[in-house]
Amino acid sequence: MNEQLFQIINNFAGRFDWIDDLMEIFAKDIVWLMLAILVFLWCSGSKENQRAVFFACLTAAVSLLLAAWVISPLVNHPRPFVDHTVHQLISHAADASFPSDHATVAFSFAFVILLMKRQTGVLMLVLAVLTGISRIYVGVHYPADILGAVVLSFLIALTVFALRKQIDPISRLFISLYNQILRVIPVLSRFSKS
Repeated sequence: MNEQLFQIINNFAGRFDWIDDLMEIFAKDIVWLMLAILVFLWCSGSKENQRAVFFACLTAAVSLLLAAWVISPLVNHPRPFVDHTVHQLISHAADASFPSDHATVAFSFAFVILLMKRQTGVLMLVLAVLTGISRIYVGVHYPADILGAVVLSFLIALTVFALRKQIDPISRLFISLYNQILRVIPVLSRFSKS
């Protein structure tokens, strides 16, 4: 079923150039847009926003470490283009594909922000879903790779959210360090207030 669903989605590739171009952008660059949103939230100066960003980044870091160092080496599942003829729209190393790193980061950001800031979280979740679908569309991931990333990110996000009171001293330390840097570097201070 994993391969069949991959074929259904990937078979749309190569039909319309503008859709292919859009999906390539989604597959590679949405994570950067999500990071820009997090930077904006952090620079807003709101402690609540900064806490949300800290927990989102912590979730992404833990999820990525687990994915790259534990899950991916254990599963060692090849990418679609290794075993099949696919419409591959972006180049990628033929490394293990499960779970998707891009989707892991995107869904980690989205789930935590959704738990802490509902409206922004919905936007982030839409961007994460677009990332996942586009990674299948361009031929570098199976649907199970994306689903694995969703499950991993969701579980780590829930764990971090549940432990937020215990982790809060670390987030306060980072926020305090940032505020001290703002006092030393006036240019950043002006940017944060605007």
